[in-house]
Amino acid sequence: MSFLLKTVISLAFFTGAAFAAPVVLSPDMASSDITPQEEKLAKNGSAEVERKMNVIADPVQTALAETIVNRLKPFMERNLPYEVKIIDHKMINAFALAGGPIYVSTGMMNFVKTDIELAGVIAHEMAHADKKHILIQMARNDRMTLIAIAAMIASRGQAAGIIAANALQVAVMGAYSIDIEKEADAHGIRALTKAGYNPVGVLTLQERLREESLKRAYVDPGIYQTHPEERERIASAVKYLEENGIRINRKYALGALRTRVEVISGDARLMVGDEPVWRGSDDEVTRELFGRTARLLWDHLQMETAPYDIRVERRPKEALYIEGEKIADGSGLPEGTESLESLREGILRALNEARRLHLMADYYLR
Repeated sequence: MSFLLKTVISLAFFTGAAFAAPVVLSPDMASSDITPQEEKLAKNGSAEVERKMNVIADPVQTALAETIVNRLKPFMERNLPYEVKIIDHKMINAFALAGGPIYVSTGMMNFVKTDIELAGVIAHEMAHADKKHILIQMARNDRMTLIAIAAMIASRGQAAGIIAANALQVAVMGAYSIDIEKEADAHGIRALTKAGYNPVGVLTLQERLREESLKRAYVDPGIYQTHPEERERIASAVKYLEENGIRINRKYALGALRTRVEVISGDARLMVGDEPVWRGSDDEVTRELFGRTARLLWDHLQMETAPYDIRVERRPKEALYIEGEKIADGSGLPEGTESLESLREGILRALNEARRLHLMADYYLR
């Protein structure tokens, strides 16, 4: 069970009492592919969530989340009235209600490393709504058909309240079976790719949440539940990315191995992350050399780069290569600049530090 559910939502949350309120059809819903059953669950479920949780009025974060939704929406299979809101809770969670309402906790907003990872979260939740996963999971849980569930939702008796409460419980808890979760991952990756987002954020977030679950035995990070199936989901995401020709370069999603040139106490330093990898005198020639090398490192150094692919070759001329790409030339280095071997050692230190901060990845699985 998700911590968000345990710590915030009381038992009254699932009594179904709030689900007797009338549903008003909005213009957005009227022009969408939402079904009457989803429409009812979306309206009443949103009202109940927002009755129990505070929605954050942060214009910057909300605008970011809305931008992601709007970019992804054309690549979903159905035209649903997606709407994303941020709820005030420290636990790492996100969930979508039937029909399109999406909620992301402040804990999740603080946990994601980059906009790429946040897009992965939102794409996953939109996929759940797009594929009617809540209704499908409810049908499985209660051994009912979707037609029977639709009939119960349409009724005005106690059954409608029970079904609505169950739907909300499935959504908030993220209580989906592994095949449903894998389908949401794959559908989310497809949409991210078509929308121009790096889909590897789906993978890096799963890996980091798995590490979080191992560090804190009682933390359940919502959409990625902490049970043995998480390994299967990670493996499935890796397989899907590889089968679709998407190279797994984690650093962009993690914001890792960033390069820059700094001048400290009269010395120029080429930085990779927080690690100084090359030092030299502070002069125009050295700064230009370090700047050019920084750009090449950003393009070619990856979390997945094997140490043996970072090498200094001396024939025909001394140069440092990463996976066959020349990064720095050793001829005519400015006076006071460290050797290419020092640069190589510094790059390896930076790479090891970046990997230490993201332990759950199998970097050599290609």
